[in-house]
Amino acid sequence: MVRVSYDQKPGRRIMMETYGAEVKPSPSIETGYGKSVLAQNTNHPGTLGIAISEALEDTVTHEDTRYCLGSVLNMSCYTNQS
Repeated sequence: MVRVSYDQKPGRRIMMETYGAEVKPSPSIETGYGKSVLAQNTNHPGTLGIAISEALEDTVTHEDTRYCLGSVLNMSCYTNQS
């Protein structure tokens, strides 16, 4: 979730967590791309593009991760199935 939304709109995060999601602010130190963004600006508020890039990186590097492009592609869901 974009960091500025994560901070300013906790209701959205809580709703996702209610349904079992693990929500993290983006950019984060959890992904290589997030780390590179934070290396340039430790207080970066995030963007939708950064959040999507981090989510996709996480999805392709963890077999137990699922990613749904809700607001971007009309609820298309992707999984990492080897």
